[in-house]
Amino acid sequence: MGSLQDQLLKAGLTTEHKAKIAKSEKRKSQKKKKKKGATSDVSDLQKHIEQTKQAQQQKAEELNKAKQAELKEREQVARVKQILEHHNQEEIRGNVTFNFTFEGKVKELDVNAQTQQALAKGRLAICVLEGQFYVLQDEPARKIAEVDEKYIVFHVEDGQSDKDEDDPYADFEVPDDLIW
Repeated sequence: MGSLQDQLLKAGLTTEHKAKIAKSEKRKSQKKKKKKGATSDVSDLQKHIEQTKQAQQQKAEELNKAKQAELKEREQVARVKQILEHHNQEEIRGNVTFNFTFEGKVKELDVNAQTQQALAKGRLAICVLEGQFYVLQDEPARKIAEVDEKYIVFHVEDGQSDKDEDDPYADFEVPDDLIW
């Protein structure tokens, strides 16, 4: 059997024009029902929008923190570079080899005798930036250490307070010309 509309048309109780009008009205009413049903989904849609906004805000905050950290790192490197270039000791070059460790390897630096003694006593320090070694006095080296310890390669701390009282050789001074 056909639909009720087909049965009414066969019986002659309605015309095709009225059937088309009825179909279009039925479609229009279904669209209105869908629109009314969509209003109940607005709260779900608003929740989704809020969640998306929160996720975007969180992502933006994390990105901002990363940018701030990168900016701070660049600022530190620039500050260290400025200190190193300003306080670098150029007159230290000589014919005495000073050995120190850097990244698990023994490195050599050709210095004069005065610089070697100053390095051994802690009055000078060796710093590194971008693979280049700098020799600085104690005070600028401490400033760099305040920024970050990773730039300090070699710096002898004052050994006056660390003397061992049980050391049998404490009364004997190490000769200046002893190189090992």
